Amino acid sequence: MRMQRLDVTTTLSADRRLAVVAITGELDLGNAEQLWPNLERLLTTPSTELDAVILDATGLEFLDSSGLRVLLRGAKLAEGEGAAFRVVAPNPVVQRVLELAGVARALDLRSSLPEAFA
Repeated sequence: MRMQRLDVTTTLSADRRLAVVAITGELDLGNAEQLWPNLERLLTTPSTELDAVILDATGLEFLDSSGLRVLLRGAKLAEGEGAAFRVVAPNPVVQRVLELAGVARALDLRSSLPEAFA
C-alpha cells in the first residue's frame, strides 16, 4: 500500500481571529490522522480565540470516509469552541463525496475562498 501525500499549511490573520488551513493531496485512511492534531491544536490553544476556521480544500484531490470523519470532528470542535468552520472544496470529486455523505451543510461547504470569507 503506497502512502498518499497530504500537505497541511495553516495561516492566522494578524488579529488571530481567523485561520485558513490549506490541505493539498489526498485525505484518506493512510493520512487522515495527520490533519487532526493541527485542527485540535488550532482550536484549543488559549492564545487564539478564533471566530472562524476556513479549511481550504481547493488542492484536495481525493477524500474518503476517514478524511470525512476528521473534517466532521473539526467542525464539531469548532462549534464547541464558538468558531465557525467552513470548507472550501471546488474539486468536483470532493464536492460529490461531501454531498453524497449528506454533510455539505454540517461542514458549511463553500465553492470559493472569497465566498468563505464573506
